[in-house]
Amino acid sequence: MKTFSGSVQLHKTISNEKQDLMAKKGNIQTEDKRILEHLLLLQECPWEPDVTAVAQYRAELRRCCNASSSLVLTKENAPLGSSIIFDGNKNRKLSVDAVLFDLLPKRLPFSDTHYGHCAVVGNGGILRNSHCGHEIDQADLVVRFNMAPMNFSEDVGTKTSLITINPSILQLRFKNLQARRKPFADALRPYRDALFLIPAFSFVGHSTLSYRALYTMEDFGWPQQMFFLNPHYLATLSNHWKEKGFHPQRLSSGFMFVNVALEFCERITLYGFWPFAHDLDDQPIPHHYYDNMLPKAGIHAMPSEFSHYLSMYAQGVLQLQLGKCQ
Repeated sequence: MKTFSGSVQLHKTISNEKQDLMAKKGNIQTEDKRILEHLLLLQECPWEPDVTAVAQYRAELRRCCNASSSLVLTKENAPLGSSIIFDGNKNRKLSVDAVLFDLLPKRLPFSDTHYGHCAVVGNGGILRNSHCGHEIDQADLVVRFNMAPMNFSEDVGTKTSLITINPSILQLRFKNLQARRKPFADALRPYRDALFLIPAFSFVGHSTLSYRALYTMEDFGWPQQMFFLNPHYLATLSNHWKEKGFHPQRLSSGFMFVNVALEFCERITLYGFWPFAHDLDDQPIPHHYYDNMLPKAGIHAMPSEFSHYLSMYAQGVLQLQLGKCQ
Protein backbone atom coordinates (compact mmCIF):
# COMPACT_ATOMS: atom_id res chain seq x y z
CA MET A 1 0.00 0.00 0.00
CA LYS A 2 1.31 3.45 -0.88
CA THR A 3 1.98 5.57 2.18
CA PHE A 4 0.84 9.15 2.60
CA SER A 5 1.12 12.26 4.86
CA GLY A 6 4.43 13.79 6.00
CA SER A 7 5.06 17.45 5.91
CA VAL A 8 1.69 18.47 7.36
CA GLN A 9 2.74 19.30 10.90
CA LEU A 10 0.23 18.57 13.66
CA HIS A 11 0.76 18.53 17.39
CA LYS A 12 -1.41 15.64 18.57
CA THR A 13 -1.44 11.93 17.81
CA ILE A 14 -3.42 10.97 14.72
CA SER A 15 -6.11 9.09 16.64
CA ASN A 16 -6.70 11.87 19.15
CA GLU A 17 -6.60 14.48 16.42
CA LYS A 18 -9.20 12.74 14.34
CA GLN A 19 -11.54 12.45 17.33
CA ASP A 20 -11.00 16.09 18.25
CA LEU A 21 -11.57 17.42 14.74
CA MET A 22 -14.65 15.32 14.12
CA ALA A 23 -16.07 16.63 17.40
CA LYS A 24 -15.25 20.28 16.67
CA LYS A 25 -16.50 20.72 13.13
CA GLY A 26 -19.31 23.08 14.06
CA ASN A 27 -17.59 26.03 12.39
CA ILE A 28 -16.72 24.21 9.19
CA GLN A 29 -19.12 24.22 6.25
CA THR A 30 -20.81 20.88 5.63
CA GLU A 31 -19.57 20.64 2.05
CA ASP A 32 -15.99 21.09 3.26
CA LYS A 33 -16.06 18.31 5.83
CA ARG A 34 -15.43 15.66 3.19
CA ILE A 35 -12.21 17.43 2.19
CA LEU A 36 -11.00 17.61 5.79
CA GLU A 37 -11.86 13.98 6.40
CA HIS A 38 -9.79 13.13 3.31
CA LEU A 39 -6.92 15.13 4.76
CA LEU A 40 -7.04 13.23 8.05
CA LEU A 41 -7.01 9.90 6.25
CA LEU A 42 -3.96 10.97 4.28
CA GLN A 43 -2.11 11.82 7.46
CA GLU A 44 -2.26 8.33 8.88
CA CYS A 45 0.85 7.21 6.98
CA PRO A 46 4.12 9.02 6.25
CA TRP A 47 4.31 10.87 2.95
CA GLU A 48 6.69 9.65 0.27
CA PRO A 49 7.54 11.36 -3.04
CA ASP A 50 6.67 9.38 -6.15
CA VAL A 51 9.05 10.24 -8.98
CA THR A 52 6.96 8.33 -11.50
CA ALA A 53 3.77 10.20 -10.59
CA VAL A 54 5.58 13.56 -10.84
CA ALA A 55 6.94 12.60 -14.28
CA GLN A 56 3.44 11.64 -15.44
CA TYR A 57 1.99 14.99 -14.38
CA ARG A 58 4.87 16.82 -16.03
CA ALA A 59 4.53 14.93 -19.32
CA GLU A 60 0.76 15.44 -19.40
CA LEU A 61 1.04 19.19 -18.74
CA ARG A 62 3.76 19.62 -21.33
CA ARG A 63 1.63 17.88 -23.94
CA CYS A 64 -1.43 19.99 -23.27
CA CYS A 65 -0.05 23.36 -22.27
CA ASN A 66 3.78 23.56 -22.37
CA ALA A 67 4.56 26.40 -19.96
CA SER A 68 8.21 26.47 -21.04
CA SER A 69 7.22 27.91 -24.43
CA SER A 70 3.72 29.27 -23.80
CA LEU A 71 3.45 30.64 -20.24
CA VAL A 72 4.13 34.25 -21.26
CA LEU A 73 3.78 36.17 -24.50
CA THR A 74 7.07 36.26 -26.38
CA LYS A 75 8.25 37.34 -29.78
CA GLU A 76 8.35 33.65 -30.70
CA ASN A 77 4.78 32.71 -29.78
CA ALA A 78 3.18 36.10 -30.56
CA PRO A 79 4.82 37.36 -33.77
CA LEU A 80 4.04 40.76 -35.23
CA GLY A 81 0.61 40.78 -36.84
CA SER A 82 -0.65 37.65 -35.08
CA SER A 83 -3.86 37.65 -33.04
CA ILE A 84 -4.33 37.24 -29.29
CA ILE A 85 -7.65 35.89 -28.02
CA PHE A 86 -8.54 36.95 -24.47
CA ASP A 87 -8.98 33.85 -22.30
CA GLY A 88 -11.56 35.52 -20.04
CA ASN A 89 -13.47 37.08 -22.92
CA LYS A 90 -13.15 34.82 -25.94
CA ASN A 91 -15.04 37.25 -28.16
CA ARG A 92 -12.24 39.77 -27.77
CA LYS A 93 -9.31 39.55 -30.17
CA LEU A 94 -6.25 41.80 -30.33
CA SER A 95 -3.67 42.08 -33.08
CA VAL A 96 -0.02 42.16 -32.00
CA ASP A 97 1.08 45.59 -33.17
CA ALA A 98 4.57 47.10 -33.11
CA VAL A 99 4.07 48.66 -29.67
CA LEU A 100 3.16 45.36 -28.02
CA PHE A 101 5.70 43.35 -29.98
CA ASP A 102 8.47 45.67 -28.79
CA LEU A 103 7.50 44.98 -25.16
CA LEU A 104 7.75 41.21 -25.51
CA PRO A 105 10.86 39.20 -24.62
CA LYS A 106 12.34 36.91 -27.20
CA ARG A 107 11.56 33.93 -24.96
CA LEU A 108 10.76 33.05 -21.35
CA PRO A 109 13.96 33.67 -19.34
CA PHE A 110 13.81 30.40 -17.41
CA SER A 111 12.31 28.20 -20.13
CA ASP A 112 15.23 25.76 -20.11
CA THR A 113 15.72 25.76 -16.33
CA HIS A 114 14.76 22.95 -13.99
CA TYR A 115 14.59 23.45 -10.23
CA GLY A 116 15.22 21.00 -7.45
CA HIS A 117 12.84 22.39 -4.83
CA CYS A 118 10.11 24.96 -5.43
CA ALA A 119 8.06 26.75 -2.77
CA VAL A 120 4.66 27.93 -3.97
CA VAL A 121 3.50 30.40 -1.33
CA GLY A 122 -0.20 31.12 -1.13
CA ASN A 123 -1.63 33.99 0.88
CA GLY A 124 -3.79 31.94 3.27
CA GLY A 125 -4.21 32.98 6.89
CA ILE A 126 -2.82 29.62 7.98
CA LEU A 127 0.65 31.07 7.29
CA ARG A 128 0.25 33.53 10.19
CA ASN A 129 2.55 32.47 13.07
CA SER A 130 3.75 29.46 11.07
CA HIS A 131 7.48 30.33 11.36
CA CYS A 132 7.96 28.96 7.84
CA GLY A 133 9.98 31.89 6.50
CA HIS A 134 13.41 30.31 6.81
CA GLU A 135 12.22 27.08 5.22
CA ILE A 136 10.60 28.92 2.30
CA ASP A 137 13.77 30.90 1.65
CA GLN A 138 15.77 27.67 1.23
CA ALA A 139 13.84 26.73 -1.93
CA ASP A 140 15.46 27.12 -5.34
CA LEU A 141 12.37 28.86 -6.76
CA VAL A 142 9.82 30.80 -4.69
CA VAL A 143 6.49 31.73 -6.27
CA ARG A 144 4.20 34.34 -4.68
CA PHE A 145 0.91 35.95 -5.62
CA ASN A 146 -0.71 39.33 -6.05
CA MET A 147 1.95 41.52 -4.47
CA ALA A 148 1.31 40.04 -1.03
CA PRO A 149 3.00 42.08 1.74
CA MET A 150 6.41 40.87 2.86
CA ASN A 151 6.37 42.33 6.37
CA PHE A 152 5.73 38.91 7.94
CA SER A 153 9.15 37.55 7.02
CA GLU A 154 9.36 35.12 9.94
CA ASP A 155 6.29 33.37 8.57
CA VAL A 156 6.57 33.89 4.80
CA GLY A 157 10.28 34.52 4.15
CA THR A 158 11.92 37.19 2.03
CA LYS A 159 12.90 35.40 -1.18
CA THR A 160 10.80 35.83 -4.33
CA SER A 161 11.56 34.41 -7.78
CA LEU A 162 8.21 34.87 -9.51
CA ILE A 163 5.24 36.94 -8.40
CA THR A 164 1.88 37.56 -10.04
CA ILE A 165 -0.04 40.84 -10.17
CA ASN A 166 -3.79 40.74 -10.52
CA PRO A 167 -4.96 43.87 -12.39
CA SER A 168 -7.63 44.32 -9.72
CA ILE A 169 -4.83 45.24 -7.31
CA LEU A 170 -3.75 48.01 -9.68
CA GLN A 171 -7.35 49.22 -9.76
CA LEU A 172 -8.10 49.13 -6.04
CA ARG A 173 -4.77 49.60 -4.31
CA PHE A 174 -3.05 51.92 -6.78
CA LYS A 175 -6.03 53.79 -8.30
CA ASN A 176 -5.46 52.49 -11.83
CA LEU A 177 -2.01 54.11 -11.79
CA GLN A 178 -3.64 57.30 -13.03
CA ALA A 179 -2.52 59.46 -10.12
CA ARG A 180 0.73 59.16 -8.16
CA ARG A 181 2.65 56.12 -9.31
CA LYS A 182 5.38 56.20 -6.66
CA PRO A 183 3.34 54.08 -4.17
CA PHE A 184 3.28 51.30 -6.76
CA ALA A 185 7.00 51.67 -7.50
CA ASP A 186 7.76 51.58 -3.77
CA ALA A 187 5.60 48.48 -3.35
CA LEU A 188 7.88 46.65 -5.79
CA ARG A 189 10.94 47.13 -3.59
CA PRO A 190 10.59 44.02 -1.35
CA TYR A 191 10.60 41.70 -4.37
CA ARG A 192 14.13 42.63 -5.44
CA ASP A 193 15.05 40.74 -8.62
CA ALA A 194 11.77 38.83 -8.98
CA LEU A 195 10.04 38.39 -12.33
CA PHE A 196 6.52 39.82 -12.41
CA LEU A 197 3.74 38.07 -14.31
CA ILE A 198 0.45 39.79 -15.11
CA PRO A 199 -2.64 38.54 -17.03
CA ALA A 200 -2.75 41.55 -19.33
CA PHE A 201 -5.00 39.94 -21.93
CA SER A 202 -7.62 38.05 -19.97
CA PHE A 203 -10.31 40.73 -19.70
CA VAL A 204 -11.07 44.04 -21.43
CA GLY A 205 -9.24 46.92 -19.78
CA HIS A 206 -6.48 44.83 -18.24
CA SER A 207 -4.03 45.49 -21.07
CA THR A 208 -4.08 49.26 -20.47
CA LEU A 209 -3.45 48.78 -16.75
CA SER A 210 -0.66 46.31 -17.47
CA TYR A 211 1.07 48.70 -19.85
CA ARG A 212 0.93 51.41 -17.18
CA ALA A 213 2.47 49.05 -14.62
CA LEU A 214 5.29 48.12 -16.98
CA TYR A 215 5.98 51.74 -17.94
CA THR A 216 5.98 52.73 -14.25
CA MET A 217 8.64 50.13 -13.52
CA GLU A 218 10.74 51.43 -16.41
CA ASP A 219 10.23 55.10 -15.49
CA PHE A 220 11.31 54.54 -11.90
CA GLY A 221 14.31 52.45 -12.93
CA TRP A 222 13.40 49.32 -11.02
CA PRO A 223 15.41 46.27 -12.11
CA GLN A 224 12.43 43.91 -11.97
CA GLN A 225 11.07 42.53 -15.23
CA MET A 226 7.40 42.22 -16.09
CA PHE A 227 5.94 39.64 -18.46
CA PHE A 228 2.43 39.26 -19.83
CA LEU A 229 0.81 35.89 -19.16
CA ASN A 230 -0.19 34.24 -22.41
CA PRO A 231 -3.99 33.96 -22.62
CA HIS A 232 -3.61 30.92 -24.88
CA TYR A 233 -1.71 29.11 -22.13
CA LEU A 234 -4.34 30.07 -19.53
CA ALA A 235 -7.13 28.88 -21.83
CA THR A 236 -5.50 25.54 -22.62
CA LEU A 237 -4.76 24.92 -18.92
CA SER A 238 -8.39 25.65 -18.09
CA ASN A 239 -9.56 23.28 -20.83
CA HIS A 240 -7.16 20.62 -19.58
CA TRP A 241 -8.82 20.64 -16.17
CA LYS A 242 -12.32 20.85 -17.64
CA GLU A 243 -11.57 17.61 -19.46
CA LYS A 244 -10.80 16.16 -16.02
CA GLY A 245 -14.20 17.29 -14.74
CA PHE A 246 -13.11 20.47 -12.94
CA HIS A 247 -15.25 23.45 -14.05
CA PRO A 248 -14.68 26.56 -11.91
CA GLN A 249 -15.59 29.95 -13.34
CA ARG A 250 -11.86 30.68 -13.39
CA LEU A 251 -8.78 28.90 -12.08
CA SER A 252 -7.05 30.80 -9.30
CA SER A 253 -3.52 32.12 -9.80
CA GLY A 254 -2.36 29.67 -7.14
CA PHE A 255 -3.79 26.70 -9.01
CA MET A 256 -2.34 27.94 -12.30
CA PHE A 257 1.16 28.19 -10.87
CA VAL A 258 1.05 24.87 -9.08
CA ASN A 259 0.61 23.49 -12.59
CA VAL A 260 3.48 25.64 -13.85
CA ALA A 261 5.68 24.35 -11.02
CA LEU A 262 4.84 20.77 -11.95
CA GLU A 263 6.53 21.39 -15.30
CA PHE A 264 9.68 23.01 -13.90
CA CYS A 265 10.28 21.54 -10.43
CA GLU A 266 11.44 18.17 -9.16
CA ARG A 267 9.95 18.75 -5.70
CA ILE A 268 7.15 21.14 -4.73
CA THR A 269 5.94 22.33 -1.32
CA LEU A 270 2.79 24.40 -0.96
CA TYR A 271 2.59 26.95 1.86
CA GLY A 272 -0.42 29.07 2.74
CA PHE A 273 -2.90 27.04 0.72
CA TRP A 274 -5.90 26.65 3.02
CA PRO A 275 -9.40 27.72 1.91
CA PHE A 276 -11.16 27.51 5.29
CA ALA A 277 -11.94 30.12 7.94
CA HIS A 278 -10.77 27.83 10.76
CA ASP A 279 -7.58 25.82 11.15
CA LEU A 280 -7.35 22.14 11.99
CA ASP A 281 -7.78 22.95 15.66
CA ASP A 282 -11.01 24.77 14.73
CA GLN A 283 -9.51 28.13 15.66
CA PRO A 284 -10.52 31.12 13.52
CA ILE A 285 -7.88 32.44 11.14
CA PRO A 286 -7.91 35.45 8.76
CA HIS A 287 -8.58 34.87 5.08
CA HIS A 288 -5.08 36.13 4.21
CA TYR A 289 -2.03 36.12 6.45
CA TYR A 290 -2.00 39.93 6.16
CA ASP A 291 -5.75 40.81 6.25
CA ASN A 292 -9.22 39.31 6.41
CA MET A 293 -10.59 40.71 3.14
CA LEU A 294 -12.76 38.10 1.46
CA PRO A 295 -12.74 37.58 -2.33
CA LYS A 296 -15.73 38.00 -4.59
CA ALA A 297 -17.98 34.98 -4.36
CA GLY A 298 -18.19 32.49 -7.18
CA ILE A 299 -15.09 33.40 -9.21
CA HIS A 300 -12.80 30.68 -7.86
CA ALA A 301 -13.49 27.26 -6.37
CA MET A 302 -10.85 27.24 -3.64
CA PRO A 303 -12.08 24.20 -1.64
CA SER A 304 -12.30 22.17 -4.85
CA GLU A 305 -8.79 23.27 -5.83
CA PHE A 306 -7.57 22.26 -2.39
CA SER A 307 -9.15 18.85 -2.92
CA HIS A 308 -7.01 18.48 -6.06
CA TYR A 309 -3.91 19.42 -4.05
CA LEU A 310 -4.81 16.66 -1.60
CA SER A 311 -5.04 14.19 -4.46
CA MET A 312 -1.60 15.26 -5.69
CA TYR A 313 -0.33 14.98 -2.12
CA ALA A 314 -1.76 11.47 -1.84
CA GLN A 315 -0.03 10.49 -5.08
CA GLY A 316 3.36 11.73 -3.85
CA VAL A 317 3.40 14.60 -6.36
CA LEU A 318 3.70 17.54 -3.95
CA GLN A 319 3.89 18.33 -0.24
CA LEU A 320 1.46 20.42 1.80
CA GLN A 321 2.71 22.44 4.75
CA LEU A 322 -0.26 23.35 6.93
CA GLY A 323 1.09 23.70 10.47
CA LYS A 324 4.09 25.32 12.06
CA CYS A 325 7.44 24.69 10.43
CA GLN A 326 10.19 23.10 12.50
